[in-house]
Amino acid sequence: MHTTFTKTTHQIPYLDGTVSWHEFGAPRAGTLPLVLLHGGHGSWEHWHRNIDALADRFHVFAPDMPGFGASSLFDSHFQPGMIEPLIASLNTLVGAEQAINVAGFSFGGFVAAHLANQRAGIHKLALLGSAGHGGPRRPRGELLAWRDLYHQKDWDGFHAVMRENLYQQMISSYDRIDPLAIRIHSDACVATRFKSKPIARPGGLAEQLQAYAGPAFLIWGEHDATCTPEYLVEKLVNGKPNRSHALIGDAGHWVQYEKADQVNQLLINWFK
Repeated sequence: MHTTFTKTTHQIPYLDGTVSWHEFGAPRAGTLPLVLLHGGHGSWEHWHRNIDALADRFHVFAPDMPGFGASSLFDSHFQPGMIEPLIASLNTLVGAEQAINVAGFSFGGFVAAHLANQRAGIHKLALLGSAGHGGPRRPRGELLAWRDLYHQKDWDGFHAVMRENLYQQMISSYDRIDPLAIRIHSDACVATRFKSKPIARPGGLAEQLQAYAGPAFLIWGEHDATCTPEYLVEKLVNGKPNRSHALIGDAGHWVQYEKADQVNQLLINWFK
């Protein structure tokens, strides 16, 4: 039985702004704190269906990454705008010497891989549909523009576009795009100021993983439109003794939302 954990929000000062971190659960003997990094055009709520199960086993910290959600935008460049404020605010929150585990989704996977090479004490990584792979994608169609509808307060049109965009890139079938998914995606898109696509689309994930000596677990939905999972298993996993993977059937890119129970159990088993 799942418990709904209280969320404690910390606004961690950095330069002239703040990074918003959300804390769930409490320290647990024999486990490390677990940091959850969301995707591009996202917020901590990319993990909405995972928090309870994970906080039942781990002390969980989920930020709105810089330039997303309630966090300040510091710089449009990756290192000063994303990595440096994340590391600084994380260390303020848990301590620079605290070992942690990290799970990253989509752009958050790319961020997690960089984090692992720039902050000591990252014990294990889990990357879900990680960006930065530089490999072939399988787009279903073009994403639709929504900003004019939002500014015109055409809410029916706005939510219809958000639903279509979720199908095009995030969720494998229309019947799984529920009002919660539309609300999370809509709120996150409106709040996004950091442009992640020009940073992650060219690649660089393989090089970051090559530099990281710790264990890494890579997860994809079989219908992930942002990549070709079989290609990435060969490129990123096979022949690498510190890496393993799971391919989740009947799921798209936002795999931890669409197949929450299955992914939650995989992450619990990986990080326990």
